[in-house]
Formats: sequence, structure tokens, C-alpha cells
Amino acid sequence: MGKTTNDAVTARETARKRLLALNADRAARDARIEAAAAKVITTAGKLTDATAAADSARAEARTAFEAALTRIDATRAAAVGKAEPAVAAGLVELTAEKLSPADVAALTDLPVAEVKRLLKSAPAASSAPVATVAAPVPAATAAAVLPVAVDSVRADAAALAG
Repeated sequence: MGKTTNDAVTARETARKRLLALNADRAARDARIEAAAAKVITTAGKLTDATAAADSARAEARTAFEAALTRIDATRAAAVGKAEPAVAAGLVELTAEKLSPADVAALTDLPVAEVKRLLKSAPAASSAPVATVAAPVPAATAAAVLPVAVDSVRADAAALAG
């Protein structure tokens, strides 16, 4: 009977040692898991902060970009508002010389549709000189005069733009 008791005590002692070792392994594992989870939480917080900072910088850049576009559009509108009436007046002068919009477009390197649009937006031609020529201008005369007129219109446009 002594041997059975010794075997039972030894078995319990062995079980107790194994349980302590298992608990030690669990504690080490729990510590590793806790450390890894803390690392992930800290890193995720940094990621959230970096994302928020980038989103804020993007919003500021977008606002600055839109403000710049607004200034550019206003500058363009002002420049066009000043230049278009002068161009339209020049086109009215050309059409007063009995030139068709297609001929004016060819002379000025403007699209025909743009010539027509500018002519429609021009003030009434009451201040423009009225042509007194009863017959159309011969093609040879037009070919000789038109390049000079085009150069004059381009110089006026360049002066207005500058």
C-alpha cells in the first residue's frame, strides 16, 4: 500500500508541475498577445491621426485651388469683357465693307461661329461708318486690301490684350 500512495503522490506532484508549467506558458502567451494588441492599437491610432491630417491638408489644398480658379475666372472674364467689344467693333467695321462673316473669319483667323456671335453681341452699327459702295468690292481689290486690314485688327487686338 505504501507504493500506491507514493505513486499517487508522485502523480499529483507531476500533474501540479505540469499545470504550473502550462500556466507559465499561458501567462507568457497572454503577455505576448497583450503586447501585440497594444502595438496594433497604438499603430492604428497613429494611422487614424495621419489619415485625419492628410484629409485636412487635402481640404485646405482644395479650398486654395478653388479660390485660385475663382480668381483666374474673374481675371479672364474681365479681360474678355474688355477685349470682346473692341473685337466686335472691328468685325462690324469689316462687315460694313460688305464682307460676309465667312470672309471676315478667313481674314481674322476666327471661327465663323465666333465671328457671328461677336457680331450679334456688338452694339448697333449706328456709330459704325456706313459703306457707300453700291456694288460689291472686286475680288482683286479685296485681296490687296484685306491683308492690311487684318494686320491692323491684329495689332489693335494685341494692344488691347497687352
